[in-house]
Amino acid sequence: MRENQMADFFRSLGHQIVQTKTCFWYSSQRFLYKNLPIHRNVDPSKSELAKVMIRGAALAIRYPGTPGEANADGGIYACADRNYDFATLSANARSHTRRGLARCTVEQMDFKDLAVKAYPLITETNVRQTGKQPHRSEAHWKSFCELAGRWPDLEAWGAFVDGELAAFVVAMLAEDCYYIHLQKSSSAQLKNYSNNALLFTVMKTALARPEVGWISNGQIALAAKEGLYHFKTSMGFGIHPFKEQVVLNPLIKPGLSIGKAVTSWRTRIDPENLFWRRASKAFDLAGD
Repeated sequence: MRENQMADFFRSLGHQIVQTKTCFWYSSQRFLYKNLPIHRNVDPSKSELAKVMIRGAALAIRYPGTPGEANADGGIYACADRNYDFATLSANARSHTRRGLARCTVEQMDFKDLAVKAYPLITETNVRQTGKQPHRSEAHWKSFCELAGRWPDLEAWGAFVDGELAAFVVAMLAEDCYYIHLQKSSSAQLKNYSNNALLFTVMKTALARPEVGWISNGQIALAAKEGLYHFKTSMGFGIHPFKEQVVLNPLIKPGLSIGKAVTSWRTRIDPENLFWRRASKAFDLAGD
């Protein structure tokens, strides 16, 4: 999938798309834009950022910049090990993965089956990781699967325990990067290490393909539970560094100090709330 095809795919999902000289930009959330392709570091000019703010009605833009001499305070999970196998994993993850493979059946799925079976796992994962219900409805999920099934560079994998879907992955090949777009799992099946079995099988299979240069499991979130970082790195992902960049629309910059104060206060009184932690980090980055 080339970058213009990726832009077309995200546009078909209902995201707003703005093209500048450096890359495409998509509305990952309302008024928030990120770069496409997702895995590439970018260094847009001020005029490009202004174009996204005007044409996309963006209030904030987040992107991975080239570190240069600046501190690399962000990163993307990456693995390019052609010999990926059990030896790549940490000792603990190796044990869990072997158990998962013994208890689970991992296979590629049709998006039509995923549309029917996967939404409860999305709900459970969101509640487990953020304490909140997903903001996308089941109808939206079925629409996503219907669209994804039309694109040859997207695929779905599932781990099954006794015929029941325990975990799934949706991935896309973007240029030479095999990008894991989603991974969700059943809370009740975590004891069977379905996530380990699934991710191991998907990574080993993808890295054996000549068209795949490397695998990405997304960016390190502005704030996330420590367990997610530990799981990904234990499964063989390293960190490809970048300079975390958050740029605010000049229209809201006068409220920057108030925003920083409010989010900092909310983070202190509710330190486990990921929304406030991420918002506080974003305001800090925007003020750098």
